[in-house]
Amino acid sequence: MALDTTKIKLPHSVVVDMSAKVKDKSTIAALSTPIPQIFANTDHMVFTGAAEADVVAEGAKKSSYEQTLASVEGKRVKLVTTTRVTDELKWADEDNRLEIVNAIMADQTAALARAIDYVVYHAVNPKTGSALGGYTALTTGANSVTAGSDLVSDIDAMAEKLLEYEVNGFAMSRKLAFDLRKLRVPSTGMRLYPEIPMSLELGSFDGIPACTSGTVDGKKATAPTKVLGILGNFDMIKWGMVRDIYSEIIEYGDPDQTGVDLKANNQIAYRTESCFSYAVLDAKAFTVLKSA
Repeated sequence: MALDTTKIKLPHSVVVDMSAKVKDKSTIAALSTPIPQIFANTDHMVFTGAAEADVVAEGAKKSSYEQTLASVEGKRVKLVTTTRVTDELKWADEDNRLEIVNAIMADQTAALARAIDYVVYHAVNPKTGSALGGYTALTTGANSVTAGSDLVSDIDAMAEKLLEYEVNGFAMSRKLAFDLRKLRVPSTGMRLYPEIPMSLELGSFDGIPACTSGTVDGKKATAPTKVLGILGNFDMIKWGMVRDIYSEIIEYGDPDQTGVDLKANNQIAYRTESCFSYAVLDAKAFTVLKSA
């Protein structure tokens, strides 16, 4: 009888693959430029130029104009993610190059990036889905358009509310991007917005930078936001990292207050933290499209 592998104790081999599902990203990070911040209470002085040239006759008096400055308080936000594993998994990862720890760290880093959108757009804690006390959502103070039966008209209505602002970004929910992708020219059947690919990964829309993410509609929020898209001047969102993302391995204690001691249960915790600061200089520089 031939020898086969059922009679041999083979070593186990594990391959870690990432999920095929789309990973949400921060549209704010994609559409606006971060400015490094320090750990301090920062007030942003907003200057709106009101000067106009005055035609003065020869020998006539020269006029002046009044100029005021507005102040917007910056908010600091600390973000943290913690993942517990058994210490045996750490050994296995080191000995067999399972890459599980690297996958955990990458997942935590992506979560911190998504949190920027949840805090600024919706004032929501992405882990719990609940509203954050003391924070004002950008979508609350922005212009608003309720979606109707004609998406093209809806987007025109969004832009119409921003005639006094420079529009330089469009953050879309994946649903909005998909619905726009389906629109076709009646006479030819050609797509109305061919720049939206099947993957819905937008680079531009109607000539302006655009980005899609599940953070726009705040899908993790317990109370539906009804937000489909946010159009506006993303330079009006001033943000930056106070402390860059860093990770640590915790081997003792109860770091996430679960009542379970790490060492007593042969566990360790991987924790990733960061701190960022932001200020919305003018919420009226944005228009939010919401479902009815």
